[in-house]
Amino acid sequence: MSDIRGAALAPTDERPYVSMVASVPHATGDPLEGSFEKGVSSVKRIRIGASDHLAARPLLFGLLEDRPAGVELVYGEPGMLALWLERGDVDAALIPSIEFLRGVGECAVHGPALVARGRTMGLLLVAQQPLTLVRRIAVEEFCRTPLVALRAVLDRLFGVLPDLCVVKQRPLDTANWREDFDAVLLTDDEGLRYVCQGSRPGETSYDVGAMWQSLYTCPLVMSLWAHNGGAVGREVESMIVSSRDRGVGNLKALSEKVARTTSHDAEFLHQYYAAAWSYDLGIAEEEGLRVLQDVACGYQLLQGRRAEKVVTT
Repeated sequence: MSDIRGAALAPTDERPYVSMVASVPHATGDPLEGSFEKGVSSVKRIRIGASDHLAARPLLFGLLEDRPAGVELVYGEPGMLALWLERGDVDAALIPSIEFLRGVGECAVHGPALVARGRTMGLLLVAQQPLTLVRRIAVEEFCRTPLVALRAVLDRLFGVLPDLCVVKQRPLDTANWREDFDAVLLTDDEGLRYVCQGSRPGETSYDVGAMWQSLYTCPLVMSLWAHNGGAVGREVESMIVSSRDRGVGNLKALSEKVARTTSHDAEFLHQYYAAAWSYDLGIAEEEGLRVLQDVACGYQLLQGRRAEKVVTT
């Protein structure tokens, strides 16, 4: 097995980290299995793919509270959502921004997106030794945009290019990564959970979003909404924008609702949504996308550049 640098790896439960943006994720999940109502095949359904991670909840608020008839939400990991959109299994999806830059989806929706404001707690590198000594980092299978950010900040800020080793066992924060790796990249709910529980003795956590912000002084666009164009795409856009607007306008109610089904209290969640994340893809964020594209190309994690005008207005 080999990672991005070609170093041999021993553990059998790892997969080589080859360019995660040069090929379609190796997955077989079918969003049509068990996700939709049965027996109404004559009705045109609009299928929207999204992640159920806590950070994305404000983007989905309107769709969950008042979903239009004939619209189905399909949940999956971000990398899997990109695969579904690419092969046409869904009409629109919240996909990793690096996958959109790779060419997945014809258009990105202007407005709603998942953007790191700096310290997000949802993009966390946990190390057992100083970062200058780290050689092997465990990452989860469908991690996309965070890996580009991690590669850049470790190289630019610490002068290291460690092996990034894909581990399929989930969740990573409870996996036995400490025996085989120097560090682990925890994303989304796993990173947030680690922050709330506190670091173990001998471990140090680093917020990759904050390091990216200090290095490039631009937002890190984690995920964005994309679709494959046409009349359905235009219809989906209005739903997605309205859903985000309702979520951002009702963060307190959303936080209280999420608190009832998680271990986090409503006040903490409200602060998490309001301070850690932004939900808008505007001019600054589009510049952030261009920076992300340049960085990914520089590390040969992206082959070719997407056209400048890729966001619908």
